[in-house]
Amino acid sequence: MAVDPLTIKAYNDRASEFSMRYRALAPTDLQEMAGAFFHQGEPTADIGCGSGRDAAWLRDHGFPTVGYDASPEMLAHARAAYPNLEFHLDSLPDLATISPGSYSNVLCCAVLMHIRREDLITAALALARVLKPGGRLLLTYRHSQGQDEREPDGRLFTAIPSGKLILLLESAGFRVVMST
Repeated sequence: MAVDPLTIKAYNDRASEFSMRYRALAPTDLQEMAGAFFHQGEPTADIGCGSGRDAAWLRDHGFPTVGYDASPEMLAHARAAYPNLEFHLDSLPDLATISPGSYSNVLCCAVLMHIRREDLITAALALARVLKPGGRLLLTYRHSQGQDEREPDGRLFTAIPSGKLILLLESAGFRVVMST
């Protein structure tokens, strides 16, 4: 299993455009949350690292970070922009190459919505599996900007109401401490 194939194709086809756009943004809210909640100096995974922007910020702020993404083209751009960072091809829902308990911190920024509805529980369990006991997950997602769950470029945006997302995470063993 992997991220929705049409979504991967969209990111592969538009990797240059997406990488430039994402690196031009400074997600200060996300950075503040990571800085406040992540375990400083502890192993950190950026699941769905895309352009590498967040993995680089985390590393530069004291979180030894490894990035993972489903798109080979996005990974190529991340490696070119941040050659001193480690990036691997892997994806939700399985995170098959990551050993259990590998990370104290996991960032999963704008990825979960690209998972098919029937794979969401597997994805939540995989996120829980790769975290060490007491580890922290920072997860963000957004809804499609179109009329349905598939955007014109083919990317899947599975709708996940916030209450159902909290229940999903709690059923996978997470304790949700904040939701905005």
